Amino acid sequence: MEAQDLDSLLAPYNPWWTENTGWETSLDLPEYERPVVRKVLADLDELRQVVSITGPRRVGKSTAVRHVISRLIKDEGVEPRRLLYFSFDDPQVASSQQVQRVIFDLLVERMRNQSSAGYLFLDEVQRLPRWELFVKKHYDLNAPVRFVVSGSASSPIFRSSQESLLGRIKDRHLLPFSFREFCQYRLRHSPEFAEILAANRTLKPALLNSDGRGASQCVSKLNKLLEPFRTEIGRAVCDYCNDGGFPEVWSLPDPVRKIEYLMEQQIRKVLYEDLMMLTQYRKPENVLRFFVYLLAHPGMEINTTKIAQEAGVARTVVEENFPRLEMTDLIMRVPKFSHKPLRVRQGNVKVYPVDTALRNAVMKSWRPIQPPIGVHAENLVARELSTWLEKIEMTFFRQKDREVDFVLTHGGQKYLPFEVKSGSRTDEIAGLKMFMKKYNLPFGVVITCDMQTKFEDNVLYLPLRYFLLAC
Repeated sequence: MEAQDLDSLLAPYNPWWTENTGWETSLDLPEYERPVVRKVLADLDELRQVVSITGPRRVGKSTAVRHVISRLIKDEGVEPRRLLYFSFDDPQVASSQQVQRVIFDLLVERMRNQSSAGYLFLDEVQRLPRWELFVKKHYDLNAPVRFVVSGSASSPIFRSSQESLLGRIKDRHLLPFSFREFCQYRLRHSPEFAEILAANRTLKPALLNSDGRGASQCVSKLNKLLEPFRTEIGRAVCDYCNDGGFPEVWSLPDPVRKIEYLMEQQIRKVLYEDLMMLTQYRKPENVLRFFVYLLAHPGMEINTTKIAQEAGVARTVVEENFPRLEMTDLIMRVPKFSHKPLRVRQGNVKVYPVDTALRNAVMKSWRPIQPPIGVHAENLVARELSTWLEKIEMTFFRQKDREVDFVLTHGGQKYLPFEVKSGSRTDEIAGLKMFMKKYNLPFGVVITCDMQTKFEDNVLYLPLRYFLLAC
């Protein structure tokens, strides 16, 4: 490829190369900046490693990359020509592996010719076969290039590729917006709201340090500070249960359009395209049938045999695709608790969608939710706990007729039990009490939808909305 042709190919992707000060307008960056942007900037400043941004489709990975580029120019003073962005989804190169390899070499060579180290941002990098080997080669040769890779393919593709980059790559996994992010986006024009949230992040440390009273005080304080925003936050809980954390869903005009979007962009493309890159299915509709069954039974204790029988699919379909669906960020699988840490479990599990909107789309149940009840409240807690970096694993406990919704194992073999109650009945916590006594725990947590914070009889009662905002 001639230098002129390469310049023509790259120009639309890199508007900051021109002297025109309006390049930021051409990027069409949203006001709200997801927290992953700050994390990637810190990685680039502190680490030599390759940085990757992985996650499901349409959650804002490419937007986050553009925010990183903008920050590097505006805040860090990086010369624009040292920043090169390219997407391997470009139609001029996507159809030819040979052209893709040539383009990759040309991009690296261009960055090596800079007067100082440059940043090479490669989007949809999974479309370049064996991309990890090309990146590894230049990393090991100490090329003056910082690689940031991202893509919208299923996570297994990235995870298998990352094995070759072990020790050389730092992954930032981006899920749909959390409830905290959802509220920050909705109230993005209120500096006071942002300051309150930023200054009140002590709940999770208190919980993990077995400080029940400290956790209670943290949430009580937050409750008072956020009193002016009570109505907006209450509305946000209901809207988030319905519309979930995929930002493009929020602006769609009606439930039918939202269902169509999620079914096409999130479910069918993952099941029929992303997973097909891993294995060739003879009947991909069986995987969809299996997936629909899982979302129709969120939070229920199930096993492989039961799923296969009731979903009408072969047991091998269930066994092979359970881990694949989990790795593609469609579901969260919660195994049954065992006092033996990290024991391989083949028994019953509970399953939740990674985003409540996915279940609403599959079940065609898009309707106002007020207040969040049952499975929605439980799903939000599962989603929050799944992202805690301090956890070793998240399980559920059941012994005869006694149950605890979630048990977080952390700090070796410390247990933190959570029970989720959507109504006003918080007296039915015999399972939680039994678990606390059996393992001599200082306290347990009950997440409620309509009660005030309190610490009573070694049980901490936390309102759902403030649990999600303060962690």
